[in-house]
Amino acid sequence: MITFPGPVSALVTLPVAPDRDGIARVLSLEGFTQESLPGVRATIPAFNRLLVEGSPSDWDPGEVESVLEAGARAALRAPPTSPETPTTATTVSLPVCYDPDLAPDLEELAATAGLATGEVARLHSSPTYLVLATGFAPGFAYLGDVDARIATPRRPSPRARVPQGAVGIADRRTGVYPAEGPGGWRLIGRVPAALFEDPTERIARFTPGGSVEFRPIARTDYEAEC
Repeated sequence: MITFPGPVSALVTLPVAPDRDGIARVLSLEGFTQESLPGVRATIPAFNRLLVEGSPSDWDPGEVESVLEAGARAALRAPPTSPETPTTATTVSLPVCYDPDLAPDLEELAATAGLATGEVARLHSSPTYLVLATGFAPGFAYLGDVDARIATPRRPSPRARVPQGAVGIADRRTGVYPAEGPGGWRLIGRVPAALFEDPTERIARFTPGGSVEFRPIARTDYEAEC
């Protein structure tokens, strides 16, 4: 489906799930669009959607729709990617401390899942996650998919203050809060805040289609890196 939310913008939503396969197909559509559509100023991929921003001097709605339809058809015809294979070789490695003192929801999540806190940490840090989208806050990445055994819904009401570097889970997604602020994800760990203090660096760190790994560290190592 193609909609036009602004005078020089178009939004394509592919009829696929917003998962690894979805973002892989969207990235294929993004490449096609950048090569085939003149005057593209920006493209923003997220989950199963692509937002295209154009230049007023080159924006022809009929041509835009035709190119995007062709790109969408090509992306949907492409073979699906394996859920175990990231779409890019770029991997960001983040140290995480899974200490209950730094993770206010860890013990409750473990109890609900019938697991030890150490097993929750192991399950969370084992996969290589794919960046499915960025947003919510500058530098925030939606990562998937969390092991089903530790998937958990958002809190009934968000916290007024989530510390910078907090690692959270919401359903099958996980992510790191890049700055202090409100948030409703279940907090199960903490990345040293020093890794997110540079605004430019934290915004550039994650790109849809990239991959992220979490590396468990001890409390003493966490404190040394803060």
